[in-house]
Amino acid sequence: MPALDRDTYLSSRVDEQLNWLSRASRTNKRVFLSLRIFEILLGTSITIFSPYAARVAWAPLAIAVAGGGIALSGGWLALSRTQENWVRYRSLSESLKREKFLFLTGSPPYDRHQTSFPQFVTATEALMIEERGGWARQISQQAEPGEAVSPKD
Repeated sequence: MPALDRDTYLSSRVDEQLNWLSRASRTNKRVFLSLRIFEILLGTSITIFSPYAARVAWAPLAIAVAGGGIALSGGWLALSRTQENWVRYRSLSESLKREKFLFLTGSPPYDRHQTSFPQFVTATEALMIEERGGWARQISQQAEPGEAVSPKD
């Protein structure tokens, strides 16, 4: 594999990673906030329908459905970890942007022309490796106790 030049690395590695992180962060934020709003609305509906439970035939069913919806939403949020993913992806995106802007402006630690590009690659790859390690830890925590997680999964 030939060595990547500065522009190719920035566009094919860093910018693509930034685009992916931005999309993934936005998606996780949207799902998290939507489900939290859904839980708030269902919880509020329980409060509203409770006084009518004895007088209106459908009120007990509405309360039961709302309670079940809250349980499903909370369970999904706990399993999918959308809030943690949103924050983690946004944090990595901002760290990569910071490194990219420091590199492009020639600011320290990238102010030595001959070593700046290799130093930049090392720093950005370290950030990306750290994220993959966090992802692997999250997956292993979600696995059943005693279940091995293959790195190929």
